[in-house]
Amino acid sequence: MATWTQNEPTGVTKRRRWNLEDRASLNKLKHHIAEEGCPQMQYDLAKELLNNAIVEPNLAKGNQNQKAVNWLVSAAHNGHEDAAKLLRQCYNDGSGITAENADEVRRCLAMTPGERAARKAARELFACLSNGNEHITPKQLERKMRRIYNLQRKRRRRDDDRSSSSSEGEQEPECEPLEDVPTIDLANVERRRLITEAHLVSAASNYSAGQMPSVNDALTLSVPDPRSLDHVPCFYRMIFHPLIFFTLFYHRLLNLIVSIPNVIPLSVRCSVLVAISWWSSRHMLPLVSYYLSLGIMIWATCKMLKTKQQFVDFRIWSGLFLSYGDQNIEADIAEQRFLRNNMKPYLYFFCAFICNLIVYPLVTDAWLPHSELTIISGAFTFITMCVSMYASSHLLPDWLVIVSFAVNVLAKYPYEMDEVVSTRWRFLDLRVPTFSSFVIGNGIEFCLNCRTALYLFIPVLLIMMAKRSRWHGVYTFLIPHCVTLSWLQVCIATSQSSTVFGVMRAALGLAGIVLFLPLFGIVALLVPVFVAIDSLGLASEQLRWGSTALACGLVVVLSCILALNRATKKYITMLQLIMAVTTACLLVFPYMTSSFKDTPRFNAMPRVGLHSLTESNTLPWDRFHALCAQPFYEQPNKIKAQLRCSHLNGMPVTWEGSVTKVEISRVSNFLEDFIANYLPVWLGRMLRCLHGENISQHFKCDPNLDAQCEEWRSVIKTFNEQSGSCTLQRWNRYEYELLVKVGTKKSGRLLGRSATTDVILRAHHDFGNFTRFLSEGDVVLFYGILHNSRLLADNVQVKLKTIECVECRSRDLGTASIERVVAASPMDARLQDLMRGIKYLLNALLNPLITFK
Repeated sequence: MATWTQNEPTGVTKRRRWNLEDRASLNKLKHHIAEEGCPQMQYDLAKELLNNAIVEPNLAKGNQNQKAVNWLVSAAHNGHEDAAKLLRQCYNDGSGITAENADEVRRCLAMTPGERAARKAARELFACLSNGNEHITPKQLERKMRRIYNLQRKRRRRDDDRSSSSSEGEQEPECEPLEDVPTIDLANVERRRLITEAHLVSAASNYSAGQMPSVNDALTLSVPDPRSLDHVPCFYRMIFHPLIFFTLFYHRLLNLIVSIPNVIPLSVRCSVLVAISWWSSRHMLPLVSYYLSLGIMIWATCKMLKTKQQFVDFRIWSGLFLSYGDQNIEADIAEQRFLRNNMKPYLYFFCAFICNLIVYPLVTDAWLPHSELTIISGAFTFITMCVSMYASSHLLPDWLVIVSFAVNVLAKYPYEMDEVVSTRWRFLDLRVPTFSSFVIGNGIEFCLNCRTALYLFIPVLLIMMAKRSRWHGVYTFLIPHCVTLSWLQVCIATSQSSTVFGVMRAALGLAGIVLFLPLFGIVALLVPVFVAIDSLGLASEQLRWGSTALACGLVVVLSCILALNRATKKYITMLQLIMAVTTACLLVFPYMTSSFKDTPRFNAMPRVGLHSLTESNTLPWDRFHALCAQPFYEQPNKIKAQLRCSHLNGMPVTWEGSVTKVEISRVSNFLEDFIANYLPVWLGRMLRCLHGENISQHFKCDPNLDAQCEEWRSVIKTFNEQSGSCTLQRWNRYEYELLVKVGTKKSGRLLGRSATTDVILRAHHDFGNFTRFLSEGDVVLFYGILHNSRLLADNVQVKLKTIECVECRSRDLGTASIERVVAASPMDARLQDLMRGIKYLLNALLNPLITFK
């Protein structure tokens, strides 16, 4: 192509020079460089072709212009603005424009300089990451974007100059090799979506138009990966990773609320609106409008918060394109377009807010949970304020947002409704008038005071927000801040009718919703410990507390170790669920076996002392005596009377009689039976002293009332010194038998008969405190159920349910009862027991959020 000449002229300085012998070779080199994507060389070739077409018109002018247009299109796509201007001139003149390239030329000219620069940056980014391959992975792109974003944050934090920033940027590797596919685990392979150059170019176009690139759906930039805590058992995620747990919960809750309109079909929504229009009367329409507007406000606010999170991702895309682009990247314009494109939720919010304020005075207070609404509106107030404080890229919060919020609180807070402020915090009472007031209309008074001055200062602060960034702060700062002030207004309006207890209930309910899984995990671990320790029946209070604390600590440490171990962490959740179910059964079991002493377990029974039981409810004594008692004694063959009377089993009775004898009929102690029959003597003696008490401590008597008290104490002391034994008598369960003579002269005046019959009352263990104070001759009124009526028994037997003292020696005796539903079968009673036990369990877990009565 070039040869070096050796013959130099005489008297001339000797230097090397070369002569071009073949200009066609130089043109081939230019074409090769242009085809490699050099925009300047493409522009030079296009300009040369256009000039040749003008200088030599006899050549194939159309073919020359068409080639020039193709080169100009390529150069414009690569961000060459002079090529774009020349291409527009050719399009206006029609030079080189054909049917084949007209559409492509129009698309190229329709792009803004920023879009063309972004598309060029996307191509360079793909070339850098792919290393000649046809695709890249989302993990590569995400890692690169995070690296650039972190670098930019460091630059803003250090506030360095351009030179130091560029030097730091040179230290970052520009290109990354493609991932080694065999090293990727199966989970990443399944979720991976390969990204091609066309995807990145399309993302650049969407970015320039102010829209979130579709590629962003495969990335997790500003939020943690939704599956980042899948390796941790669900009940331990908040304990081991609290920040990630709450961040994921926040974003998942936003996504759930935002997706509600998409989940509900259009037909269902239309049907609901039609039903509301039919059912809405004059009084129901404000209520429906209020809750509908409140729901729209909540949905729109969540949509705004979701947009704020997407805006952070959008800024990361800006940093990516700025790193690979030139000065034509319009990052600020693209971000402003993104904010303008997402203004629709704000419109929905303010329309719903206006409707909410209009219908609020029309709704009856009984239909509004003011405390819950106060907590919800207060939560949205502080969430939106915290988000709007960091609307810019600065690390420090926006002081203007904080000042504006504080001024609004001082100006709108109802001081006259707050007793604390009105009586103690006098420095916050801004209602003191500083100027004279004037009545300017019917019910309108013009009054200037400190609060009025604050109200006048609010528009000044809002205008200062709007003036930022050449009035682009209207949708960047002002409108989001107005959402915060709107929720503040709702919070103030609802708080005036709320109560302290209601606010606490709502706050605990909200905390229960947020912390349900962690709290359930802790409860599932510790409640079984409490139940187990309580079932041991330890006599010493110190031993009880010490063993409880030790057991809880061991359970928590052991569960954490199991949750961290790879081999056992997948079983710990199931173990906790099994423990929770077992605990639930243990909590429900007492309801299935006996009653609580503090409140009735069953439906309310008529009190026997109030004479509310009629003959249709119970069997009177005179009728029973005529049907069963008298024939049983008079007839020599008692079989017929016994068979007839057996049909009365289970019938409720309310009789009155005189007590003749009280005794214990049966004693049961399952703990003593187990120790005596299944454990060795030395272990049984140890367990008796652990769960029971010393015999001398168990025996109690009063020497003033009992003449043999001292002798008993001496005998027991001697026996205790010899054997050192303990007793488990406090675990005894007794059944009592009361012999009552029914039909005495006292009751004869009431029943009209003088016949008497002995009735045996079988009393439950819970009647122990009552039966111990009964004496012979006490008159009682009892309610119970006939049992083995004249069948295989000499006396009438009644299962005692309620007993009331009519005339007793002891003044402490009143009424004792284990009332049950009249005429209820044992299975029905068990089912009712089970239902009440389940309600108790649910109340223990969900109260105060949900209460089952």
